[in-house]
Amino acid sequence: MSFCLYQLALNKNIQEHVRKEVFQVKKKNNGILNYEFLGELHYLEMVIHETLRMYPPFEILRNTTKSYQIPDEDFVIEKNTKIVISAYCIHMDPKYYPDPMKFDPERFSSEEKSKRPNNTFLPFGVGPRICLGNRFAIMVLKVAISQI
Repeated sequence: MSFCLYQLALNKNIQEHVRKEVFQVKKKNNGILNYEFLGELHYLEMVIHETLRMYPPFEILRNTTKSYQIPDEDFVIEKNTKIVISAYCIHMDPKYYPDPMKFDPERFSSEEKSKRPNNTFLPFGVGPRICLGNRFAIMVLKVAISQI
């Protein structure tokens, strides 16, 4: 949350967009903070995802289950080798996220997300071992930021 608030402080136009969305959705829901309220905070969710892109909470650690020959290389990753998949490096790759140092929540609009290959956004991991608390974490961030 601190990174998100930091980016909102640096980007006043994005901060104002979030404020307007929160006030509009609060008014629409008669000030009641519930699951429906949180589900309507689409722009805030984009801001949270962009924050997680720039500041992923962890790296993905895996243990290989079989040997793997790197294509077009002589290098083989042997079975039972511990590997680290760097979410940060993927999130900062200009091939997937042009101008990666710029804080741009629009990267996570439905249209923009559909342009990227799968598994290029990994703040909570991916696949069968994805973090079980990822949706809860997003909800908590939405609650906290909307109340601030």
